[in-house]
Amino acid sequence: MHKHDGESSSRRIGLAFFLNVGFTVIEFIGGLLTNSTAIMADAVHDLGDSLSIGTAWLLNRWSGKSSDSEFTYGYRRLSLFGAFFNGVVLLAGSIWVLGKAIPRLADPEMPVTEGMILLAVFGVAVNGFAAYRLSEGTSLNEKVLNWHLLEDVLGWVAVLIVAVT
Repeated sequence: MHKHDGESSSRRIGLAFFLNVGFTVIEFIGGLLTNSTAIMADAVHDLGDSLSIGTAWLLNRWSGKSSDSEFTYGYRRLSLFGAFFNGVVLLAGSIWVLGKAIPRLADPEMPVTEGMILLAVFGVAVNGFAAYRLSEGTSLNEKVLNWHLLEDVLGWVAVLIVAVT
């Protein structure tokens, strides 16, 4: 990997991190204002995403370090560990959200649908833009992060469909 490629990768992952953290804050506020379990569940999920993306970003940056006496082959595999960690968070977050959403089907409450629609459109846009930027990446870390963000886009599409119907 060329140094330039690593810098581009770090910029793309960093952008995804800051977009995700900012949107997570908006989600928590919006979830409270709309009384939406779907949005609150996604806010918690995106908090985990932020941790995951931040970890991937940090490990991606460290993976560019040269070898030393402790790591004689360098730190390149840290980026792979970031991809693995992100995959685990994606799986755990999906299971958690399903565990919260399924019981709510038996005892539904009416949320503020207008706010849900606004947040869903914003969620598709923010996560879609971050996923698009990461789709330019070539590292496994970026590819897994891209899948993670595409899963978030699909989640927001589901929220949008539920809010409209």
